Amino acid sequence: MTSQQQGFTLVELLLAMLIFALIGLASAFVLNQMLVSDERSYERREQLQQTQYALLMLERDVRQMVARPLRAQPSEARNIYVLSGSRMTDSDTDGLGFVRAGWSNPGAMLPRSMLQPVLYRVRDNVLQRVSSDFVDDVSGQPHVQDLLTGVEDFRVRFIHQGEELFEWNVRDALPEVVIVTLVTEEYGEIERWLLTSGEGAL
Repeated sequence: MTSQQQGFTLVELLLAMLIFALIGLASAFVLNQMLVSDERSYERREQLQQTQYALLMLERDVRQMVARPLRAQPSEARNIYVLSGSRMTDSDTDGLGFVRAGWSNPGAMLPRSMLQPVLYRVRDNVLQRVSSDFVDDVSGQPHVQDLLTGVEDFRVRFIHQGEELFEWNVRDALPEVVIVTLVTEEYGEIERWLLTSGEGAL
């Protein structure tokens, strides 16, 4: 009596290889989807942090807005303390410029005051904060800080004595509220109502 060896047929081997190949492809697809999802989540978190930081900077600066003329203003408009509009702020969209107080200078050790001119503008879909070391000296290079990418629009409105203004031309006064509208690729339209300090002229 002879013993018979039993093995896999060619068809069974091919079928097993096909099943393993399908499992490998499915695993690779799932892994790729997980990596793409993780990368997308990371990008959204980065964009959210950028957005929150930009709005925090805006709120902080606007809250410390003071009635102080900007040297960039023409002499006939020196008693208008807030710049707005694309032409006045050299922005691709709307813009906002003013002088803020509260710029830290511990013990007056630095050769400057605690006032700082700031300007918010959009260049190439990037919201920028432009600042200078001195209010009345425009000879130095401004500091340009990129705050937020993917900005499609930036609009500014004002509330003054209960009236909504789309451009600031009020003399010897500050708005009570600055309404900022950001339109971003990621989150669409975001609107914030920012209270000013109500400080008098300096």
